[in-house]
Amino acid sequence: MTNIRLALVLCVLGLFALYPAGEVYAENSRSVSVLDSLIAEALANNPGIQASYNNWKAAHYRIKQVSVLPDPMMRYTYFGETLETKVGPQEHKYGVSQKVPFPGKLYLEGKMQSKRSQILREKYEAARRKVVKDIKFTYYDIYWIDKAIEITEEEEGILESLEKVAQRKYESNINPFQDVIKAQLELSKVIDKILLLKKRRKSMEARMNALLNRPKATPFKGATSVESSSFDYSLEVLHELAGENRQELTAANLGIERAKYQRSLAALDYLPDFSFGFDYIQIGEDTTALNDDGKDGWSTTFAVHVPIWLDKQVAQVREKEAILNASRKNYEDVKNNVAYEVEDIYYKITTYRDIVSLYKTALVPQSEEAFNAARTAYETGRVDFLNWLDSERTLLQTRLAYYRATVDYEKSIAYLERVVGKDL
Repeated sequence: MTNIRLALVLCVLGLFALYPAGEVYAENSRSVSVLDSLIAEALANNPGIQASYNNWKAAHYRIKQVSVLPDPMMRYTYFGETLETKVGPQEHKYGVSQKVPFPGKLYLEGKMQSKRSQILREKYEAARRKVVKDIKFTYYDIYWIDKAIEITEEEEGILESLEKVAQRKYESNINPFQDVIKAQLELSKVIDKILLLKKRRKSMEARMNALLNRPKATPFKGATSVESSSFDYSLEVLHELAGENRQELTAANLGIERAKYQRSLAALDYLPDFSFGFDYIQIGEDTTALNDDGKDGWSTTFAVHVPIWLDKQVAQVREKEAILNASRKNYEDVKNNVAYEVEDIYYKITTYRDIVSLYKTALVPQSEEAFNAARTAYETGRVDFLNWLDSERTLLQTRLAYYRATVDYEKSIAYLERVVGKDL
């Protein structure tokens, strides 16, 4: 038995020798994508998330405060003018009283506050998911802008080479000087477009820094590539996921439960609360010849808080009934909006998926072939400048549209996760 244990220990040590700790850590680090690290940073540092978290915790801590008896009241009375009794003068009076709500009221107060805490917990989770969605949106927008800058700079290089070709043909009296002017004009437009894209990227960087709670001028590298996510959910499954997980829908349902407790508590206000008290009276000594001279006294009190203003109670119950009805209608409204959002984003995702596939397999390769053919034909003099320029614009627009569709597809999936309230 000892030999078997020794062999097992040696095997385990051998496995650790084959996989050093540093290499295992490095592999785990590589498995975390840039987008995942950004989301983790935002969840840890975003001020909006932290505010929602503290609102939830504050409501949670209040449950104990509203579900226990109110503080007792201590009393002290000093008799400035002596009040004589048969056993001596009253000198000091000490008292304590405790208000006790009608049975059930404190329980309902605690349940109401518990539901409020749960509602704020859902709002906290909704705030987290909104920030995740915003991070993804900004990340993909920056990716598209970077691709747009890259493609436009490629276009700038193409136009520069085309301008040189047009200049040579003009100098050789093959083409008119108008082709050179057109090439220079298109080149100026492209340079202006690059400047606008870079300004827009600065705006997106500022948006990302705000979400991450980073210093304003922190640069953001961006993404080098974005892999298209798979999507194979049916509409029925997405409706079920939203019904089970959407935070706003859960909060609306909790609002109905809280309103029911409010109505029940309002009905209990027709019943009285009670107060119990005890007083101890200190009596002065050596003022009479009685045997119980100076003997202290005590008394107890019992009070009933009578709710005689019934108009107030009736109005209060009606108020809570209206709140309950409003909560039910609010739940229906949120449910309808969630159902619409699920269907709307589902059809957008399936459309973008087909568009991305179309651009990737057909439109982009075809526009590249047409551009290369037109370029060769222009350089050999078989087509004019406008035909070549048209093919170049078509290629640029097709490539930009492909990356735009890819980004819209990924952003739609990110929005769908926000709609259903769950990572897909």
